[in-house]
Amino acid sequence: MNHSPSALSAAALAVIAALGVPLPRSAVAQSTTPTFVQGAAFSTGSRVSTLTVPLTLPVGQGDLLVGWFSQFDAPEQVQVSDDVNGTWTRVPGSLTFMSDTGDIALYYRENSQAAPGGMTITVSVSSTAYLQGTVADYSGVALAGSLDQIAAARDVGTAVDTGATAAVDAGELVFAALVTGGDPGSVTPGSSVGVPYTARAQTSNGSSYEADLVSSAAGAQDGTATLASATDWYAVCAVFHLAPATPQEPPSTPAGLEATSVASTRVALAWSPSTGSVAGYTVYRDGAAIGTARPDTTIFLDPGVMPSTTYTYSVDAFDLANDHSAQSAPLTVTTPAQSPEFIQGAAASSDRVASDTLTLTEPVAAGDLLVGWFSQFDVPGEVQVSDNVNGPWTRSVSTTFSGAGDIALYYRENSAASPSGLAITVSASAPAYLQAAAADYRGVATAGALDQAVVSGGQGTNASAAPTASAPAGELVVAAVVAGGQPAYAIPGSSQRVPYVLDVRNGSASSLLEDILSSAEGPQEGSLTLCTASNWFMVLATFRPASTASTTTTTQPATTTTATTDPPATTTTSTTTTEAPTTTTSTSTTTTQAPTTTTTTRASSTSTSSSTTTTPPPTTTTQAPTTTTSTSTSTTTEAPTTTTTSATTTTSTSTTTTQAPPTTTTMVPGTTTSTTATRPPTTTTTLPCTSARCIMGTAQRNAACAGQTIPASVTAKLTQAENLIDQAATSPAEKARKLLKRAKKTLKQAEAKAIRATKGKTAKLSSDCAAALKGAADGVVAGLGV
Repeated sequence: MNHSPSALSAAALAVIAALGVPLPRSAVAQSTTPTFVQGAAFSTGSRVSTLTVPLTLPVGQGDLLVGWFSQFDAPEQVQVSDDVNGTWTRVPGSLTFMSDTGDIALYYRENSQAAPGGMTITVSVSSTAYLQGTVADYSGVALAGSLDQIAAARDVGTAVDTGATAAVDAGELVFAALVTGGDPGSVTPGSSVGVPYTARAQTSNGSSYEADLVSSAAGAQDGTATLASATDWYAVCAVFHLAPATPQEPPSTPAGLEATSVASTRVALAWSPSTGSVAGYTVYRDGAAIGTARPDTTIFLDPGVMPSTTYTYSVDAFDLANDHSAQSAPLTVTTPAQSPEFIQGAAASSDRVASDTLTLTEPVAAGDLLVGWFSQFDVPGEVQVSDNVNGPWTRSVSTTFSGAGDIALYYRENSAASPSGLAITVSASAPAYLQAAAADYRGVATAGALDQAVVSGGQGTNASAAPTASAPAGELVVAAVVAGGQPAYAIPGSSQRVPYVLDVRNGSASSLLEDILSSAEGPQEGSLTLCTASNWFMVLATFRPASTASTTTTTQPATTTTATTDPPATTTTSTTTTEAPTTTTSTSTTTTQAPTTTTTTRASSTSTSSSTTTTPPPTTTTQAPTTTTSTSTSTTTEAPTTTTTSATTTTSTSTTTTQAPPTTTTMVPGTTTSTTATRPPTTTTTLPCTSARCIMGTAQRNAACAGQTIPASVTAKLTQAENLIDQAATSPAEKARKLLKRAKKTLKQAEAKAIRATKGKTAKLSSDCAAALKGAADGVVAGLGV
């Protein structure tokens, strides 16, 4: 694709950010081998709002339609539907481009309706963006509960590997796909557990590609491939159950359906597990299916309710052949007129700066609660938080990065009204690495709002905060995480059988905030699963509601209690409890690594979705690696960057050539086929020499660096920037501009790494050498003209 996403995040070049979500298995009777029917790969050469992808061969009744879809440079989710089945199911585990922008997600539609004349798939965004991806059609796959396991990853280079899924049975369908930011030229299929992939479709430049194994070997599966030339890549591996060859034991009717939480805009449900061949559960509201839950999940969140409204729920169980049990006894729920409500949020992670700004663009009402988890790393003193309407916020519990920096809960209860939104300023005593996740809530007490708060830290993929003291029902529960690494994605947990909603995240998922709008009575616990291991720091806080509203819940005769298991706690945890309304600060310390730097990104201004068990009515059902589904609104804003230039400059000249507008061809029926994406060049920019390479090479040989070994992380960044500038020399103007922006960002990251190498007890680089490298990089940046 010709967009080459810019602003690569600092850690992404060295460490793969992978999603590997182990999903408990449903009982499977062995099945026939699936068949690849047709597929397509596509990539637009310009910004569009909609792209249609035709499947020209007949689509059979019960076929599985699956694809890896992306949009670059729009603050929203990519959407997928077709003209026969309607909206497709989105799988949690989505990625962003290295710039922390855009959206890349697996979508599928199991048990398709028959389409003898083929069908048209529509990929869209509400604004405009660069669209790319792949789609495939398979027969012989399970009609319901088909998704077994998934893994996804992003990195830069030629070797593509999604990381391993949990182990699967032999004979399952493995679908692997990738999209790239640059033009790799071509893609060579890899293998999984010794079985080679078969390529099914790719664009002419290799920027969109898909392959499969129609009969897996037993064990964990990896999506692997090799690119002809290095670029940023984003890959997925998804494993699907096959249609059972023999009849299965019918699932029993679920029992014990109850409401574990009832807020004005969300209802949480729980039930006892069914017996038999259970592939999942379907949840119904007022007689219409509103979503599904995986077989290992007996909790569900409905985010589509209205205040002061009565609803009737039921649930059934289904098997892989889509045979359903009888529905449970109905449960009647009346939502309250008012309860805490999430309004908007923002998250960020920035390079070394003295301050950063989070922007809340929606109106802030009088009495709103503003709350967040904020950190600064590598300078003395406390992180400071204020906004342009209320002034300084109240500081609560806190911790540190292994004794360095500061991480603290700040909040501002009873906010003044701000119809045009407000700006939150996060600052430190000197330039530092800043991270933040903040949210705006309505319906919370305007005085003495904070009830309890605990802090914990650890290393691994399962972030958790130890239980609070018992909290009354109906409180707002907020859990937030800052991570030292870049998890790429996170899956919300639950507390007291009430699912969290991941309302706020930045693109690399290093700053996260989840919430429960109306707690179940009892001790509350924060839980969240990161997709790659990292040092993490979590806060859990409960806030009193503005008022206690009555809720009516009616069930049919018997109820059975079901316990669900949250992810296990990770290594090191320390807890602090604070009773409102004080502003006492407590500190706990964990031994962990320093946070890596990521590009600042805000949560989407349109919506942020997370989980796997529910989707809004009327057509979409969700079956994926987590336990809840929700949709919410938050804000997206790119953080400002500052560039320092020196006297050294690089001169460039350009020539222009104008050609016809770009076209895209997509369609690949048959077995191993390919599609073409034709993008005639528009304006070409030519640089007369590679002066950047000369300048940086001279700097590395500078006397100030004599006798020192420049850290590999610094030289890798410098080399990458030089390669990007060289590539821009022969690229069309729009692509050249994007490549040069990436080069600029990469040079700034090299500067930051060089400066960081001078710190600590065992500095790897002298200050003079780091200054020489920074001066040279600044000179190159000044000459890029972007």
